[in-house]
Amino acid sequence: MSRFDGWQRPTTPITESGHMLVDYAELCAERIEADAKIEDWARRVDDAYLARDMTWFSAAAQREVSAPYRLLVTHFFNHQTHHRGQPHALITAAGEKTEDTDLFLVQPQMIA
Repeated sequence: MSRFDGWQRPTTPITESGHMLVDYAELCAERIEADAKIEDWARRVDDAYLARDMTWFSAAAQREVSAPYRLLVTHFFNHQTHHRGQPHALITAAGEKTEDTDLFLVQPQMIA
């Protein structure tokens, strides 16, 4: 989000991000705040924003990279989905049953 909306760049290296917030209550509060800020940003995204390109130095690729915002925004939301699925996989692998995760079941207003 620092690249999309000027948020402060994380100070924790990605290799250590799993230990960035160890207090669960703090993690929940940070997630709620981040989600609200993401929703605010998403409301402001328009066709002109998505038509632009972003250029940055990718630590993962070890080079400068350019890509259209429309691809990067899609990747951002897709990547969150990937990571949010990881806890579900861990919970079910431990033999626990989860509630429904299908959006049309957990968000009934979607079928109205």
